[in-house]
Amino acid sequence: MLDLAQLPAVTPELLLSSTPLPSTARPVRFSLGDAPARERARVLQECFARLGFTYQVDPLRDVPVEADVVLNALPGLRMAAGRMHGTRNRRTRALVDGTDDIGLVLNLRGPHLIAQGRREIDLGDGEATFLSSLDPCSLTHRPPGELVTLRFPRARFSPLIRNADDFTLRRIGRDNRALGLLRRYLSVMWDEGNAASPELQHVMASHIYDLAAVMLGATRDAAHVAQDRGVRAARLHALKEDIAGNLDRPDLSVAKLADRHRCTPRFVQRLFETEGTTFTEYLLAQRLARAHRLLIDPRCAREKISSVAYGCGFGDLSYFNRAFRRHYGAAPSDVRAQARQSAAAKP
Repeated sequence: MLDLAQLPAVTPELLLSSTPLPSTARPVRFSLGDAPARERARVLQECFARLGFTYQVDPLRDVPVEADVVLNALPGLRMAAGRMHGTRNRRTRALVDGTDDIGLVLNLRGPHLIAQGRREIDLGDGEATFLSSLDPCSLTHRPPGELVTLRFPRARFSPLIRNADDFTLRRIGRDNRALGLLRRYLSVMWDEGNAASPELQHVMASHIYDLAAVMLGATRDAAHVAQDRGVRAARLHALKEDIAGNLDRPDLSVAKLADRHRCTPRFVQRLFETEGTTFTEYLLAQRLARAHRLLIDPRCAREKISSVAYGCGFGDLSYFNRAFRRHYGAAPSDVRAQARQSAAAKP
């Protein structure tokens, strides 16, 4: 996820003023900040209302009220992630405003008690469930209160799932594969989605819809689409994250990657083929890109080129030099020398 400290902040004072809110086309951070402890529940309720969430917010007796969340959006999808605890947020029948959304609550850490209708569920770490915005509900957050929430318009989401009227408060365990893929996909998409083109943002939102539908039981047609679109995209992102974290390992192979992700080497290869490449080509490109970044980084100026190569997973220095020259059209030593000259020429 993005570094919260680097995001534009939406303070309670801004939310409750007449100033237009920042566009949700970019992530923004909402925090209670310096609001007095006794006033925090009331302030949070008023801020919720300004953001379009109608809740009665009641403070818990033995827990401080805290809220520090990132608000984000994609086409047809509203998202929030961060920390919130110390309150019981209730939507009574009188507060139901007719907004027809389906919400996904993913509890990252801390007990999270949710009630809707005659059902109640206490989510553990890593578990998730779905809610309807048309029915009264209650959400009680206790520390550390880390969570992710997604909201989908029902008209767009319901056709993807079976028994659309029976989806609320079904426990989705942390070992659910689609949920795990969704968590990893969100961590990548959150950083990249807002810089993407509108077309790509629509694709990313569709992938999230697919994974959420699979968790609830997608219709036969939607399941086929999800496997070919959202699930595959999420699994490919997970594989790429694994590669990025292990580039320095010379023994990184398609077989070991497949074993860690509980699939076959051929399945891994097919995923990379959907992007017009192979596992070997992608791995080599990522290693070369990392080596290039290190060679032009002034902080690594004293590091030997051989050390850079070995640190990026290359076991043979001659092969590294050939591959680097073929990819960048220059030897590693030339790239480093050019970077030094450019740095020296700057005033």
